[in-house]
Amino acid sequence: MGAMTCGRSMTSCIKVTLCLLNIWVLCVVLVVALGHWRIFDTDLSFTRSFDDAHLVVMRELKEEGSPKQAGPVSTPNKTVVTTATKSKSVVAAAAVPASPKQSPTQKEIADRVDTMRQWCRRLRPHYVDPSVMPAERLSMIMVDRKHRLAFCQIPGVAQNDWRRIFIFLTGKVNASNHLQISAYDAHSKYGHLIQRLSDFPPAERKKILHESTKLVFVRDPFERLLFTYQNKFLAKYSKYFHETFGRRIIQRYRKNATAQALKSGSDVTFNEFVRFVVDNEREATGLLNEHWERYYKLCQPCAIQYDVVGKFESLVADTTEVLSRAGALKVLKPPYMADTLVNSEKVMNSFYQTVNPTDLKRLWKIYYPDYNLFSYPYPNVLKTVLRAATNDY
Repeated sequence: MGAMTCGRSMTSCIKVTLCLLNIWVLCVVLVVALGHWRIFDTDLSFTRSFDDAHLVVMRELKEEGSPKQAGPVSTPNKTVVTTATKSKSVVAAAAVPASPKQSPTQKEIADRVDTMRQWCRRLRPHYVDPSVMPAERLSMIMVDRKHRLAFCQIPGVAQNDWRRIFIFLTGKVNASNHLQISAYDAHSKYGHLIQRLSDFPPAERKKILHESTKLVFVRDPFERLLFTYQNKFLAKYSKYFHETFGRRIIQRYRKNATAQALKSGSDVTFNEFVRFVVDNEREATGLLNEHWERYYKLCQPCAIQYDVVGKFESLVADTTEVLSRAGALKVLKPPYMADTLVNSEKVMNSFYQTVNPTDLKRLWKIYYPDYNLFSYPYPNVLKTVLRAATNDY
């Protein structure tokens, strides 16, 4: 009798289990069919984000993994693109074949473009037509139709000088040299003279991108971040950033902040600024401010096939090369750039050593895609600071 009861109980358990399993399978089918399970989402409609390269990269990084292997490294004959995970093999990307007539600057630019395209093929294998992207994603790209230039302006990377150049090339400014245009006038008084790719309808955008030399200039992301802090938070004249961001940063991160500090927002420390950037990105409270936003989000390099990747570290040579290609050297007079100074490694170390190692690692994960896409090696400042602060190395 006991055996029969036990058998019936087991049968009942099996039936209940099968019933629950069927319900679970039905739920999965319904969720997938309705398209609400993101992992099965293959929708390529242009209302989606075009800048998810960092999500792919993040899957390759462990939360506290060693970053020593990360970053692209340029060599004379090839560009090696590495990942930050031990399970991934090193991808060697042959550089664009060099023409005997190529100058060292032309060769370097070609290698950068090749590295960027190699990474984009890995991160975004499906083609995206930039001409039909949402206009706001193209708003950073300036257009000069006469000289057939399309330039993605990035704050902190000679943005003011390139705006001066584009304004001067319109021929509508009473100045003998583009550097006579003040930085303020380049954004306000003469700002209306600059056309943006987002100003045009899709069909016209496609034509512009097809016939233009497409340019993007970058600088080491961590060095740019420090420059932004110096220019927007340390500088006493930067009232907008003090009031808009400084007050909020001090209120959130400084214990026992004085009433004066909370009112002015003018003495934000670099450590506080970095914590703000890290938390702002981690909490997904919206896009980062354009002055510390990532390059791939501002310029869409995996959708727009850039022909030139210039660097702030070689700004004069790269700018001269671009203007020569555009036939603009007949109009512009050197010097073409007003500011070419970068922070020294000593200065970089002095600021970044004030940042908590955990926040530094998180900061690295934010800017990691830009380092790979734009041919920058893993930053020396992180090696130095993390080695001194931890036993990771």
